[in-house]
Amino acid sequence: MKAIFLEKPGGPLIIKEVEIPVPSKGEVLVKIAAAPVNPSDIARIKNAHSEYDLDTFIPGIEGSGTVIKAGRGILPGLWLGKRVACSSGHGSGGTWAEYMVTPAANCFPLSQNVSDEQGSMSLVNPLTAIAFFDIAKREGHKAVINNAAASALGRMVELLGKRKNIPVINIVRKKEQADTLRSLGSRYILISSDPLFTKQLESLSAELKATILFDSVCGRQFSDLISVLPYGSKVVVYGNLSGEEHPVFDPRVLLGKNITIEGFYLANQAKENGMIRNIMNLRKVSKLMQTGMTIKINRTFPLSEGQQAVDTYLENMSAGKVLLVP
Repeated sequence: MKAIFLEKPGGPLIIKEVEIPVPSKGEVLVKIAAAPVNPSDIARIKNAHSEYDLDTFIPGIEGSGTVIKAGRGILPGLWLGKRVACSSGHGSGGTWAEYMVTPAANCFPLSQNVSDEQGSMSLVNPLTAIAFFDIAKREGHKAVINNAAASALGRMVELLGKRKNIPVINIVRKKEQADTLRSLGSRYILISSDPLFTKQLESLSAELKATILFDSVCGRQFSDLISVLPYGSKVVVYGNLSGEEHPVFDPRVLLGKNITIEGFYLANQAKENGMIRNIMNLRKVSKLMQTGMTIKINRTFPLSEGQQAVDTYLENMSAGKVLLVP
């Protein structure tokens, strides 16, 4: 099979031919139909040399396809022959390949109404958005703030906020992104490059009682964002799009305003949820995918153009998702 590999630490993505993997007990072999490029994929590739053997590491966290072979076990047998959304279970088994072996528990069947392309994006972003509102509801937050809101995940957060009647303050970098969100019906939009941004955020967050900030940027404005949040707010960091390795903040603000900061990683959340809660969330995702929660697709690329796919995505992440289609 053909699969994407990292040539060297920090180097370009290349394509190689390797043996098709064989599923063990509890696993399935998926013939991949489509796989997106996510920020979490970029982060994984960046750190791959310190966590994986680059000779066997295949990128790609999520995708869709058909289960064509099953290892021993009840669940693998149930998925045999079915179209599924799937996530990778091994460093050597990513979705940026023609085939992938993964635990059967990392798959769920796709409805006939959901395309391979949309199905390939039905795990990471939707489950993350659902988790955000689970946190907000559990802790009693009346409204939420989301940074990098022009992304596919940002649009899902906005959509779920409307369905749950929880206001979302959307933070974007550019006026064009704000105009796009406004045309899609978003009500509360702030532009981080506006000179009055922090004052606007302070006023609006106080008005809406928005006491939880989901931040995937962790950039130079991190300290400014925290300083204007209402007393007792929480900051949930779920990404590092800025690339800043040591975001700066004033500890006196945390102490004086009783601000807490915590990290969010979907895989850890899934472990904490347990199987029953994860199944319930997957059912929520399936229902959402069938009732209008679609993700904009910018371009598709063959596996042989993996590096170009990543470059295209990084050039304009708000333009829509980039998919790899074997």
